[in-house]
Amino acid sequence: MSRLRNHLLFWTLYVAFKTYLNISADSSQFSSAFDHEWSYYLNLLYVQLSILGVKVPLVYSCFYVLDRYLQQQWKIGKVILGFAFLFSLSVVFMTLLNHLFILPIVLRYAGETLPLFAISSLLYHFFNLAFVVGIAISLRLMRRQYQSSLKELILQKEKTEAELKYLKGQINPHFLFNTLNNIYSLARKNAPETAESVLKLSKLMRFMLYHTGHQTILVSDELTLIDDYIALERLRYTDRLQVTYTKSLDDPHQRIAPLLLIHFVENAFKHGASESRKESFISIDITIESGMLNARVVNSKSTDLPHNTEPIGMENIKRQLELIYPAHQLVITNTLENFQVNLTIPLNHSYANLPDYRR
Repeated sequence: MSRLRNHLLFWTLYVAFKTYLNISADSSQFSSAFDHEWSYYLNLLYVQLSILGVKVPLVYSCFYVLDRYLQQQWKIGKVILGFAFLFSLSVVFMTLLNHLFILPIVLRYAGETLPLFAISSLLYHFFNLAFVVGIAISLRLMRRQYQSSLKELILQKEKTEAELKYLKGQINPHFLFNTLNNIYSLARKNAPETAESVLKLSKLMRFMLYHTGHQTILVSDELTLIDDYIALERLRYTDRLQVTYTKSLDDPHQRIAPLLLIHFVENAFKHGASESRKESFISIDITIESGMLNARVVNSKSTDLPHNTEPIGMENIKRQLELIYPAHQLVITNTLENFQVNLTIPLNHSYANLPDYRR
């Protein structure tokens, strides 16, 4: 319906514009015209409406030929022949319409006229038709360009969402398998903490089932996940590991993409404490101030491990940050004894805040 309305609006504006041009050419005092002049001006409107009988079929026929070319169904030679045939036929119809209907019937012109197919008359009708066809095709191409750009934005957004879903799908099983290994170790020792560990794991799984499908979650929910994960890991490492976890939020209602921060915490446990036989430490500091999140995660590491390699999965989280938070800053410092991550995210500028073009 909107498409039909747009087409009707175009032809209405075109007829009004062409009628105004004819009136302004015939009268310099349009507002003070006499009744008989108004009757003449009304006839000029009838002329433009009559000519639509030729112009409308020509425009939409040219649309058909143009679409065949844009869809690569016709080659340029066939397109040129198609336009030439349509214009030739339309010029003939315009000439006949002008001599047989407009001049004698609408305008009641009784004076001398040019021959039916005079060259000057044919050229005039050709350029008259070319004018409206040019405007119509220009508008159509602009509309197609707009739709193409919009479609490209939608496809890019869908591609990004699919890639994010894939990346999250890689992290979630990895996260769960590590936790199950921890519980397995406790169960083999018949540790009394096993039941509590299963309860913690159920909370983590519930979080993944009902929260990670969202584009964003509350930062407080992500920090609660980190709390549960640290509590679960404490059961495994007991006094061998010193964990310091501080957080400061000036706005607890800020939102963040799920499973971003927990990845760095998980990495600190897996590649820090689990690979060291000595006492080790993990320091986690997360702050939010004026919409800016700063996360600092530092873990000790075994001196036997190379210090110039990043843990497995780091490229995954880097890609997620690039897609969701293009303005983020991630600084990784990997020394012989420590592995440190400093992450800064402007929470108010993310991919998740882009408009949904599919609505």
